[in-house]
Amino acid sequence: MTIAICGTVGGASGAEALDAMLAALADRGPERATWTEGGIGLGRRGAPSPAPDPSGRPARPFPVDHGAGLVVAADARLDDRGALCDALGVPLPERAGLADAELILRAFMRWGRDCPHHLLGDYAFAVWDAKQRTLFCARDHIGARPFYYALTTRRFVFASAVEAVLAAPDVSDALDERVVATHLTVEALRSGTRTFFAAVRKLPPGHTLTVEAGRPENGSGGPRARIEQYWHPERTPAAQPASDDAYAEQFLDLYTQAVRDRLHGGPVGVHLSGGLDSSSVAVLAAREMRRRGHPPPLAFTWLPEPGAKPPKPEHAREYALVDAVCAQEGLQTCHGAPTPDDVLDVLRHDGTLPGVQVHLNEEVVQRHAAARGVRVLLSGWGGDQCVSFHGWGYWQHLLLSGRWRRLAAECRAQDAWAPRFLADIVLPLLHPALPFTLRRLRAGKGMYRRWLIDPAFARRAKPLATSRRRAVGVRPTQLQHLQAEPLSARIEGWAASGARRGIEYRYPLLDRRLLEFALGLPPEQFRRGRWGRWLFRHGLRAVLPPEVCWSRGANDAARYEALMDAFVEAFPMIRRLLAARPPARARYVDMPRLWERLDAARFRAKPRPKPIINALTLLDF
Repeated sequence: MTIAICGTVGGASGAEALDAMLAALADRGPERATWTEGGIGLGRRGAPSPAPDPSGRPARPFPVDHGAGLVVAADARLDDRGALCDALGVPLPERAGLADAELILRAFMRWGRDCPHHLLGDYAFAVWDAKQRTLFCARDHIGARPFYYALTTRRFVFASAVEAVLAAPDVSDALDERVVATHLTVEALRSGTRTFFAAVRKLPPGHTLTVEAGRPENGSGGPRARIEQYWHPERTPAAQPASDDAYAEQFLDLYTQAVRDRLHGGPVGVHLSGGLDSSSVAVLAAREMRRRGHPPPLAFTWLPEPGAKPPKPEHAREYALVDAVCAQEGLQTCHGAPTPDDVLDVLRHDGTLPGVQVHLNEEVVQRHAAARGVRVLLSGWGGDQCVSFHGWGYWQHLLLSGRWRRLAAECRAQDAWAPRFLADIVLPLLHPALPFTLRRLRAGKGMYRRWLIDPAFARRAKPLATSRRRAVGVRPTQLQHLQAEPLSARIEGWAASGARRGIEYRYPLLDRRLLEFALGLPPEQFRRGRWGRWLFRHGLRAVLPPEVCWSRGANDAARYEALMDAFVEAFPMIRRLLAARPPARARYVDMPRLWERLDAARFRAKPRPKPIINALTLLDF
């Protein structure tokens, strides 16, 4: 089972609040532990760590140093433990049995609130400092481990799940209508602190939160909180100049280590789409597991089972790429396409909770993985923000830096020189939002997406500020993608939904060492002539099957067609449920227009699933 933590600072009935939050985390497993002292309480749910402490005793759910007055609640998986132990002076005989939470305690004792700078991996933790009467909280650089909280006039509470925060006394479950309006009107937001609930916030990735509890004997007020950013990807220094081969070698070393660090902790599965990102994760994981004497991981693909429907020529390439990886590494593949019942099940979950923000295809993967005992699922998600970045903005970089001869050579290597020059270089400089509009028109979607927000609610509620402006240049575009809401929303959604089935997601391509390496690379390492994602292909040319390594463009027609078929086949069931009991949240949605969209013929003529999915996941039907 995955681990969940929670805690409370200040207010009366701390034990009662802790019990309520732990009850809301019951799906993490029957094991639970608590630590309380005065008005402070920490809770932990999930199987205890198998690692003993250095004395040989079972691992402590809450590592404590009584002399320093410190206690830790952590949901963590640390990388590069050897280097961390060296820095902390941990004797070699103690290291193997030292739990990650124990290392976090020692890191805090050594570096205090600067300790996140020295921690690599996925984590969310809280350290209570009794002497300073402060609770120090931190979340990893990409937010792989969730951390939600609420601050009332009397109490601060935190937990690994929104439901647990809402279960605490004094925390209102009123919706934040600006978030609701934004959910119903835009494609993506910048990642921030807000959730669907006005009282509940999330600690952003790469940030810390310090809560000052105050001293009751001094008559001080309720807890006070302060958020600070500790990871600044925009400040990543440029890499030292090197040859293509030297960059490729450094990349492959970092990538291999990132995969290795994520293979412990249970039976392992991998995503496999046949694309560069998932294929490379699968190959590196399979080779490392064989090196350790273990069977290769089970591969999960969103493609339908071969032969489930009459084959189509345009689908052959998708299956061929997956088969090439599996044949090379001896992987067993688990296919899975959603059924109408799967679609209905996902859409009927409460969309205000992160666990519903799981892709419809991933519901099937989670079910199959859990049935096969998989506890760790490696994903190539996030690769576009890292070293497999496509190189968008490179031509603009060449134009603005005066390297026009190189720009001309790069443009000549493309199939459509003039249109690409206009669309990818000139227009974003003249009007950064214009390429977005042109892409929609070229796809036949019209200038504006027809969202399904109730007109009266749209006039009353003000969506949060968002922008479709396209960044200019390579690194600005990388940073824009790294901070975009689709990245954090999928990570948080998969973390919540996977946890209910005992599955933990891990993302080698979002390893902090790898991200910082990628952000420091020269722009030309991402695009070279006809090839986007140049360094990734160059570095993996001896790892991936050639047809995968040098494949151009995404091709997911089979997966998308199967998903849309199931989606449309669920329409009659959805319409019956909506007609049987009008949802309480219908006041936010343009129900007549939604009803029109739930028509199979109309949808197949103009398939626009996103507004429908956003509306249905919000509705409580």
